[in-house]
Amino acid sequence: MKEKNLLYFSALMAVIVLLSILSEFILLLVHGISQMVFEGNSTGKTLVMLCWFFLLPLISVAFLKFNLYKKIQMHSSKFLKIFLLFAFLGYALGLIQFVLIASEFNSLGPFATISENNGVINWQASKLSHNHFPKASLYYFESLIGLNFKGSYDDGFPWFSFVPNPELWSVLYLLIELIILVSGILFINSKIKETSFFDFIVFLAGFLALIISVIDGGVASGAAMMAIFFFAVYFLRNYFKTENHVLATLLPLMVIGFIGFADVVLPLEIGNNFYASSIILFFGLTYYFVSAKKFSKLNFNLLNAVLALMLVVSFVISGALFFEFSFGREIQPLFLSYDFQENDKDAGIFIYGLPENLDKSEIDVEVENFGEIIDSDKAGWSYYALISPKSNFRTSELEILLQERFDDGSYLYVEQVAPLKQINSYRIFWFTEDFNSTELLREEFLASRIIQKTDNYKNNSTEIIVEERVLYLWEMLSILSEARFNGFKGKILLIKNS
Repeated sequence: MKEKNLLYFSALMAVIVLLSILSEFILLLVHGISQMVFEGNSTGKTLVMLCWFFLLPLISVAFLKFNLYKKIQMHSSKFLKIFLLFAFLGYALGLIQFVLIASEFNSLGPFATISENNGVINWQASKLSHNHFPKASLYYFESLIGLNFKGSYDDGFPWFSFVPNPELWSVLYLLIELIILVSGILFINSKIKETSFFDFIVFLAGFLALIISVIDGGVASGAAMMAIFFFAVYFLRNYFKTENHVLATLLPLMVIGFIGFADVVLPLEIGNNFYASSIILFFGLTYYFVSAKKFSKLNFNLLNAVLALMLVVSFVISGALFFEFSFGREIQPLFLSYDFQENDKDAGIFIYGLPENLDKSEIDVEVENFGEIIDSDKAGWSYYALISPKSNFRTSELEILLQERFDDGSYLYVEQVAPLKQINSYRIFWFTEDFNSTELLREEFLASRIIQKTDNYKNNSTEIIVEERVLYLWEMLSILSEARFNGFKGKILLIKNS
């Protein structure tokens, strides 16, 4: 590895940071990359990604310039073993915590809660395919060093205020993350002299995906799949010696394919393969064809023809996803309305992060810039509307408009929702003996209509069956927002029944 390559790369990252500050358009593009590869929905993760790829090459420059790598290269295998061990422990700890909570409530979730911290409302959901329970450690760390982001990003406070012994869990996660960070830096720099620039970047990408997914998402998240893929490429290139080019370059895809297959055949939502698989396919097949051409092993045969077709398809899907992650989902008329009548002009939008005291009519005025409102409702910080769009538009357009009009420093988010009717069952645990579900839940609210409700005063819970016009995740937020809007301020847990 040459120092100048690392310096050039850090300089490139610095330029991208500067351009992102100066241009909203560039920031959106960079955010799209962050969300595709590291599941970075918030700007916070985008900044972490840029800082990561700016700082770690500079650390490696120091190891090269001052010959520090020579002092630790004999311990390279020890650093690697520690790194892999604690990566496993990080994922295992998140899974253990999830199973403990799941067993307490006799459900594999999804789980959701809502809370307020210093006047800022936030909510979180956790499921097997994207576990947010460990994210409480971010709030704990933030509190330890005296930071207060005032709800501008999802800092894990809702689960910190809910899970048992949050400080203990947080300390364990943070210690594991620290050991992963230190051992990973020491490992890659113990081999920095002999590592190619390509392998260095691949390792850093897997390294960051690992750091993120241990805390945010867990072992079955899209970021964890990315980490597995990048590490598979790195370790196969550096530790797996074979003359079989096809096996060596396609094995990372076979590893991820195993996960994707399990996600399809098992009766559980295991991973976020709906977006991660196409991106990994694009990366992996590009690597395969570039490597084959480099080693003069690119022959025309049936396998390569099929792989080339897959590459084209994955490129198209990944490109569409990148555009969507950068500029938001497209709001457009759908051919199937929630009431199954002959109406092909309906589109649904769901918004959260609005000021609680904001009147619905003020939101309606802004939404009407994009289309005629058929139906709308607001419950506290959440809003839903069914509209007939004037023309196709993207959620980021409405999101930016609302942020400029009503920004109060909170995390405002606009989501496209398909207006399709479905029925689901949920359990609400109120954690108080003094609750009145009739007052807390209107018969109709946001995109929901309660068709059956049963209170269980023995365990302070309510079971509801809901006819809903949004996917279950937004329905769970609707229910939590409704309960809070109608006066419930205490500890609450919502579980979707299987």
